[in-house]
Amino acid sequence: MNALKAIVAGCAFIFVTILVLQLMYIFIAVGYNALAQEYAVLNDIVGIFRYLVGIPIFIVVMFVGGVLTAHVAAMESLRSILLLCMIVGLVCAGGMIYPVLEGATLTNTGIVIFILAIVATTTGGLYWKKH
Repeated sequence: MNALKAIVAGCAFIFVTILVLQLMYIFIAVGYNALAQEYAVLNDIVGIFRYLVGIPIFIVVMFVGGVLTAHVAAMESLRSILLLCMIVGLVCAGGMIYPVLEGATLTNTGIVIFILAIVATTTGGLYWKKH
């Protein structure tokens, strides 16, 4: 039962945090687009900005989700903690990528993000276990 609570807590944290950050991104993007109308050079860096800021924030959120999962599970076995964190990473990354696949194909960037999500969540569990 503790394992199920840990999975739900980790997934809920990640999904809620990502949704709040996406809402913040929309507000920032609206302001950025208004500013880019006056300064054309800003249109050239919008794609780079998305990856330089978005991916590290995503990795940090997944890492914290892994720490939370391990904390709620509070198991002694490293194998159990890693398994739960991998499940949380798979569920969250899969839940984010699956809706996109209905109208598009999976890109290399999507595969890298999927793998990074699982690695970051598992690393969060390892971090909790070590400390």
